[in-house]
Amino acid sequence: MESNELHEFWVQFQDHMAPRLDTYEQAVYLYIFRHSRLIGLDEVVIGFKSARTRMACGIGSDGTPMSEASIYKKLASLEAKECIRIIQTEHRGQRLKLFLPREISGIVPPPETATSIDIEDMDFFGVAENRQKILEREDFRCFYTLKEIDSNSFVAEHVISRPGGGNGYRNIVAASREANNIKGNMIAEDFMRKLFREGFLSEDELRGRLVALSDLKSGRLKPVV
Repeated sequence: MESNELHEFWVQFQDHMAPRLDTYEQAVYLYIFRHSRLIGLDEVVIGFKSARTRMACGIGSDGTPMSEASIYKKLASLEAKECIRIIQTEHRGQRLKLFLPREISGIVPPPETATSIDIEDMDFFGVAENRQKILEREDFRCFYTLKEIDSNSFVAEHVISRPGGGNGYRNIVAASREANNIKGNMIAEDFMRKLFREGFLSEDELRGRLVALSDLKSGRLKPVV
């Protein structure tokens, strides 16, 4: 067994299998594992009359090993739990096949799958973490004036004011508080032209802002989520 497989086995045994086994069952299972799958054997013949003296000594009264009756009882319970299969009884002992935790139905839970996030359904106004993503999308500049802003000075601004506009990324931008106050319920395109007329934007900047607004509405300006 390769080291990565052995690591997987111990983690799965300790985390998922051992809690389902009593102490005797764990001792017998690990002994069979040591003499079969650990060394690459699918099946193994073990004479438990003698083997019982070499496993888990100390868990019986006064440090004595398990009795033969206990051994065979635990073999039966391990088989009932699908941890092993008793193939047949031979002259040298019991021929067994051991199953690793991952090979037993219901032992190892399936890996958790990440829940897919639909960006179209996310709230970028009411959720602080998502407002920050809008600021990062804008590269820490006011969407309207291009003035530098930061986490303490920006506001999440609705391009189309509520109730007509929603909280999706297509309608939320990061803006300076001053721009947010001046814009009010003004249409975004008209507000940008006002900024141009009053000297806050150059002609090239106005053109760029109108293109950015078009990209925003069409969904091309997605924040990183």
